[in-house]
Amino acid sequence: MAWPELVGKKGREAKAVIQKENPYIDAAIYAPRDAIVTDDYCCNRVRIFVNCKTSCDYENATVVQVPRVG
Repeated sequence: MAWPELVGKKGREAKAVIQKENPYIDAAIYAPRDAIVTDDYCCNRVRIFVNCKTSCDYENATVVQVPRVG
């Protein structure tokens, strides 16, 4: 499952939509655009990549990649 319509939205808006549309997601994780992440697949996780560095406000940062389960 993916949410292409969330690109350009604020991180908190994206997280709310994801958790509303898929109640099985118990880990909606913010990550900076250039974060190095593991390749393991997790059916109850979504990474929300935002235009932000490690010390900024992820909830108000802009989503820059399509959030998807995994």
